[in-house]
Amino acid sequence: MRLVLLAVLSTLAACGALYSQSCCGGTGTFLGGTERGALPAGTMTAAAVYAYTAMDRTLNGSQAVADPYQRRAWAHSLNLELELSPLRQWSVLVVLPLTDKARWVSASGTAYRYHAAGLSDAFGIVKYTVVPPSPLTSWTVALGIGAKAPTGDYRRSDGGIELPLDVQPGTSTWDVLAWLLGCYRAETPALMTTLSVLFRQPGANINGRTMGTDLQALVALSPTEWELPILPVLLSRWRWTGPDRIGDRTLTATGTFRVELLPAVALTLWEPFIVRIGVQLPLYEHTNGIQLVPSWGMFGELRTTISLW
Repeated sequence: MRLVLLAVLSTLAACGALYSQSCCGGTGTFLGGTERGALPAGTMTAAAVYAYTAMDRTLNGSQAVADPYQRRAWAHSLNLELELSPLRQWSVLVVLPLTDKARWVSASGTAYRYHAAGLSDAFGIVKYTVVPPSPLTSWTVALGIGAKAPTGDYRRSDGGIELPLDVQPGTSTWDVLAWLLGCYRAETPALMTTLSVLFRQPGANINGRTMGTDLQALVALSPTEWELPILPVLLSRWRWTGPDRIGDRTLTATGTFRVELLPAVALTLWEPFIVRIGVQLPLYEHTNGIQLVPSWGMFGELRTTISLW
């Protein structure tokens, strides 16, 4: 059962992605480790999480439209994650993200490619498990608060021209993060249901632009009585982002509501490592104005948990 629960919890780590608030933004801040409460005291979790997002659909509201600039984009992210529990019910999660983003635009018969890669904005969260996992209760509840720091480069240029905001590795902003986790273990049917809610309030960047407030919920279902080393998990992410602002002025073509399906499998092939792979499939999206949106994606993770004493 311990192996099964570890696999269930590990499958959520790569699904807390926060996309850059721009019409053509690829993967932005990625929050791993939000799939579980605090670790047992004296343990440490380390992970490498990879995600790829392709963007070649253009929407106006929920209606697909022909993009006047023939835009398309992709984004790779690799996140190095470390979580340590020094005290019972408490743990600290730190993530160092690396990104590689590109966008193509056609104007006046000429195609332009914007591309940048490097260290993105690091972030951390302090977590407290209010109701720890126990054989006596079916519930687990945890809370957390954290921040994103402007560690990534946000003034990359090409040929003396500064790259667009959505392609830059960093954002130049400090963001406040808040998190809530609830897990319920049902006996009949033998399923684990997990709800992870993440709130992000960005600060203003160096140009006075404030990215939209971000709220997302991730729901996961997985069997708890499973004898095979491959565990299926059905996930769905619901995400709302508000429009960007400069002062009191709201910017057009920013802000969206998105629903995605994220089926995945977790494999325990050799202990203490867990491998997880999955795909990102859009179900519904509503944009404010004309925006380039994700068309599909995939993710993978290698994770291990060890005891320090």
